[in-house]
Amino acid sequence: MMRVAAYSGAILLLLGWAADAQAAHPKSPEVKEVIDRGVAFLEKMTDQRIGGRCLIALCILKNGGDPQHARVQEALKACEQLANGEFSGGGVGLPPDNYSVGIAVMFLCEADPADPLRYRDLVEKILEKMLKVQQAGGAWSYAGMQTGDTSQTQYAALGLWTANAVGIKVPQDRVERLCGWLLRTQDVGGSWGYQGVDPGNYNRVAQTPLRPSLGVAGLGSLYICADILGITNPPEAKPGGAVPAALRSVEEKPAKKKSDGVSRVIDAGVVRRAMADGDRAVEAKLGKLPDEWGYYYLYGLERCMSFRELAEGNSELEPKWYNDAFEILRAKQQPNGSWRGTEESDIINSCFAVLFLLRSSKKLIEKIKPLGEGILLGGMGLPTDTADLREKDGKIIESPLAGSVDELLAIIEDPENADLQRLASTGGALALDSDVTKRAGQITKLRAIVSAGSYESRLVAVRLLGKVRDFDNVPVLLYALTDPDVRIVQAADKGLRFVSRKFGGVGLPAEPSATDVKAARDAWKAWYLSVRPDAELLD
Repeated sequence: MMRVAAYSGAILLLLGWAADAQAAHPKSPEVKEVIDRGVAFLEKMTDQRIGGRCLIALCILKNGGDPQHARVQEALKACEQLANGEFSGGGVGLPPDNYSVGIAVMFLCEADPADPLRYRDLVEKILEKMLKVQQAGGAWSYAGMQTGDTSQTQYAALGLWTANAVGIKVPQDRVERLCGWLLRTQDVGGSWGYQGVDPGNYNRVAQTPLRPSLGVAGLGSLYICADILGITNPPEAKPGGAVPAALRSVEEKPAKKKSDGVSRVIDAGVVRRAMADGDRAVEAKLGKLPDEWGYYYLYGLERCMSFRELAEGNSELEPKWYNDAFEILRAKQQPNGSWRGTEESDIINSCFAVLFLLRSSKKLIEKIKPLGEGILLGGMGLPTDTADLREKDGKIIESPLAGSVDELLAIIEDPENADLQRLASTGGALALDSDVTKRAGQITKLRAIVSAGSYESRLVAVRLLGKVRDFDNVPVLLYALTDPDVRIVQAADKGLRFVSRKFGGVGLPAEPSATDVKAARDAWKAWYLSVRPDAELLD
């Protein structure tokens, strides 16, 4: 070992550099400057492929650009043509271009920051095209090829996840087929090759070539499948974590058991082992830009790591791999704001670099994931309590509590009722009466519960009020934003998004601080007073 005394100056210098590097994140001034220069370059560019146009538009939108920007509108028009079978532009693997199709789905779910379902019809048409060319083994590839293509498959996986997360139906069996292919084509060392060699079972065989870009493509896709199928779930917030004490769950619950997910086809244990082996393979390549497909690799790396963070409940800002890559990208940025590589055009390389720096996938997850609860499959959440689940037509569904609406409301009003916990954990089992007079009385009861009920009662009441598009409920939902339990705060924010049709919300993060909650309440209050200037708010 070297003596500390002899090298103290060098060590201090290195420690200082590491601290500075760790401080870099998408909103850091030095990072923002690099991003803005890259976006300024892209605003002047276009691409022949739909996927290229959508990537340019995503860079603009995710950097806070105008949804009416010419490049965004150009991408929207291309997606409309794709959905209607009219697009005549070039692209690899036509028909269809699997890269473009997956990216188009993701873009359409983000094209309107306030409403991820605005272009639902287009997404469903494009999804149909994408699923039509999925191979029997579960992957996607060039037209006419028998082997699955890891590179193309990753974009199909991203499209499926995004559509599923916003509530657009994605067939579970298609996700299972995809997941199975990824498990069967994992290399003996944990990475993935280009054209997957499928042995037909989970006994791994050698894959080739083993490029870093393919490793993150395969692993990121596996994390995506695991999330859709409910195999990975973030752990509960622990005392002393990012959530302030005043906003932690009032009634602590036992630690959650690792889920085996909703699939009876996919072995959750095999998936977890595959992810662990994939993690080790990816980590071994961190710290430098690969000689081949470097920018493509970085975009895949950010996506892979973002879904890994989601699975592990890790909200570190920002990790070493991000800081290391930022330094590389800052050094390689051209005077005109672009990035150059040998495999792709400057335009696409620049899109990949910008999306990496923006933490594009992390932003997507943080924007979409809080809108749902539990596992989103076909737009439906899987309850945490699975004792009353049953299967119908290959889907896991909830057995609803029996009884009239008034009987179920009586459960909510009784904190000692054994079924109250079930109502709180399953969410949407209760709907208000269709009779206007009875409904009004039920709403009155729920409003009273929000300020005086138990935790479970308050949570169910807030969820129900948030499902009724009635502006008279807004003051109660605003009041619920002051609740000491963060889950009720999140339910109130979700309800306000529905009532207001501002589906993008006002910026309340997944793990809000007290300052975040106050800012959200002020923003929602300002919106409400803008549409009802004479409204009376609750204290």
